[in-house]
Amino acid sequence: MLLTNWANHSNALRNKRTLVLTVIALVVILGLLQSRCNVYTTLHNPKPVASQSPREVAANSTLGFQKLLALSSKPSWRTRGLEAAANLTGLEFAIPPQPQNSDELVKAFQNVGADKGAKAPAFGSVKAWLSHVDLLKYVVASDLETAFIMEDDVDWDVRIKSEIRLVSDNVRAYGGVRRDDPTPYGTNWDLLWLGHCGSLITDDMPQARVYPDDSRCETELYSGWSKRVLREKLMEGHRQVQPAVMTVCTFGYGVTKQGARKIVPLLTKGDDEAFDVALSENCRDQKLKCIAVNPQLFNHYEPPKDAGYLSDVHVGDGQGEAADDSNFEKAMGTTGNIMKSARCEALFHETCMRPPSDI
Repeated sequence: MLLTNWANHSNALRNKRTLVLTVIALVVILGLLQSRCNVYTTLHNPKPVASQSPREVAANSTLGFQKLLALSSKPSWRTRGLEAAANLTGLEFAIPPQPQNSDELVKAFQNVGADKGAKAPAFGSVKAWLSHVDLLKYVVASDLETAFIMEDDVDWDVRIKSEIRLVSDNVRAYGGVRRDDPTPYGTNWDLLWLGHCGSLITDDMPQARVYPDDSRCETELYSGWSKRVLREKLMEGHRQVQPAVMTVCTFGYGVTKQGARKIVPLLTKGDDEAFDVALSENCRDQKLKCIAVNPQLFNHYEPPKDAGYLSDVHVGDGQGEAADDSNFEKAMGTTGNIMKSARCEALFHETCMRPPSDI
């Protein structure tokens, strides 16, 4: 009898333990299934992220482009000033390594088109030209949707984020960009010229998009060949989005993927006096769709001439020798047409606008 009772008790305990283990196993399995379901739901139905407006995307650390790229051959006062200005204004840029083109290649490029009577570019101008082409090849090889290319001595206003929001609004309006297109500037263009040293305004060009911008320098303070054009064609306190007409100097310009792929074969033909001139002529001939903001948002910074400054292009062109770079580290220079220089604020806590042209 005792044995029977003990057997029954043992069986009951065994059954109870089995039931408990079964329940635990079921809980674990259900937990794993729920976890897997949650992961699947997260992957396939992510929580909606509040989307930014195009103008706010334009005011991000790369100004709304996939990348900001600086064209530079080596670290110097140029890149250190660029980095200081970028840190001050919340911009992030990359400096891809530049290949060293041989003197033989430079000389061969100088002679392209000589048999047709083309004006040969000077040696230093060709070196700069090929550097721009090399960086555009980098854009193509990297398969970037958009990029903004700036030269390493470029400067901009400390209010660049406010300025670029206005650029976004007005480039989109000028190009008729759809409201459901989230890109800050649209993409129906090849070249967006924001940094230059002048762009022509003519009566027969397509209607420009004029907008107020109180960060623009007054016309009488402007330095450059297009001062007269601004005086006669554009009201004070305003910029405009327009076709790039006789736009020169490539201080800063945006390219789309299709734009970069068009520019490389067009600009490796040579047969002109400088990269910016060749670029402008391809815009004029409508081989490229080019938009300019006038007056510019980016301009080049120059160390003081009395410290021995001479640009790399002019040195390469045989116009003299520049002083040692160390001379320019602590001597404040000037930037044309930028009211509140980011470089000078970052490095010297000063404004440093170049004296205006006498035009």
